[in-house]
This record gives sequence, structure tokens and C-alpha cells, in this order.
Amino acid sequence: MNALPTVYLARMDVDPAMLLDFMTWYTHQHGPDLIAAGFYSVQGYQCRAGEPYILNVYEIPGSDIFYSEEYTRRRTPEHDRQRPAILAGVSNRSNTPYEQVATLGVELPARPWADGDRTGRIDATTVTTLGLAAPESADDAVLAWFRQGWASALAGSGFLRARLCRRAGRPHPARVSTQPRWLVLVEWPDLASAADAEPVELAAVAAAEVPFTEVAYNRAVRVLDLRN
Repeated sequence: MNALPTVYLARMDVDPAMLLDFMTWYTHQHGPDLIAAGFYSVQGYQCRAGEPYILNVYEIPGSDIFYSEEYTRRRTPEHDRQRPAILAGVSNRSNTPYEQVATLGVELPARPWADGDRTGRIDATTVTTLGLAAPESADDAVLAWFRQGWASALAGSGFLRARLCRRAGRPHPARVSTQPRWLVLVEWPDLASAADAEPVELAAVAAAEVPFTEVAYNRAVRVLDLRN
């Protein structure tokens, strides 16, 4: 899966009274700043099931970008004067980079993304995420479960693409992630299809022989899509 970019998720809640200001800032300031700093894509989702409410999905060259001069500069109050006030209304934050370990239905790029090939990008109006914690000794079992048990259970659900991802790389400088180590990110054609498949997906987790110690489900719709 090295041909595919790192998937980076930022989750948070936003004070409802500040949500409009947050989205305006995110759309016109923060999102474009991330693209300018080298992010391949910036996609903002809002959850219809699970929490926290905001699920931002990014594709990036790797977690080293968090420590680049451009990324650091664009996060300063000198560059972004609105940032301190906006973040004052944000809570329950987590920032997590993941490597893509296995995929279903994802076309792999012929050239590296760094050379401009964006084949295999995350591109759906609805996504679900399944955060799963398991001991590192079960890594092979998690991979086998995704390719066999999960894939078999969801075969008739109508999903577009699915990715098994594992937390990896350097931690975000703002905070060390507390999210589960494994992530199943699924793209759907619409919200109804994703909602109909939720019981099936959770049943596939319950039936797994993997000793999952944490399960966190989210279903979300896209409200912002910026691409580089």
C-alpha cells in the first residue's frame, strides 16, 4: 500500500454557537492553508452517527509534514488571526495519521502521488469509520479478518471502497492521538446505504476472532472538498 498516501484524521466537537464561524474559517482560511502547506486533499465531514461531530479527512505525503516550516507557519496567530478564537470553541480533539495497509475496491496509482497521480483517492460524499483496538500481537489476524470476514459480510452492502489503516508515523505536534490503532474507512454512495449497513458491519466485528478491546463507529457526510 506504499503507493497510496498517508490518511490523516482530525476529529473534534465544535460549540454549536460557533459552528458557522468554524466552517467559514475552515473553508476560506484553514483548508486552503493546508493545501498550500502540501496536503493532497482536505475533506470536511460532519457525523450523523457517532462522535465527535467533526471528522476531517486528509490525504498527506506523510506525518513529517506536521513538522515542516510551511505547516508550522500557517498555524501561527501571526498568519491566521482567527485561529485562537476559533479553537477556543473546539473540544474533544484528536489528530491521527494512518498508513493504508489493505484496500478493497481501491485502484492503485501507477506513479507516486508526489508525481501528481491521484488515483485511489478518498472521494465519497458519505464515509464511515470504524476504530478498532487490538494488541499488536493480533496484527496478522486483523488483516486476515478485514480481507475475509469483513469483506465477506459487507460484500452485498453497496460500499464503494474500503481501507484498512493502521496508526503510524510521527505524532501530530499538537497532541498524541488516543484513537484506536486500527481504522476501517469505508466510502459509500449515500447516507442511506451506509446506515443500512451499520448493523452488518458491527456484527462482522462481533463475529471476529480478533480480540478487539475497543470499537468506535462513525457515519458522516461531506461538507467541504479541497484538492491539490
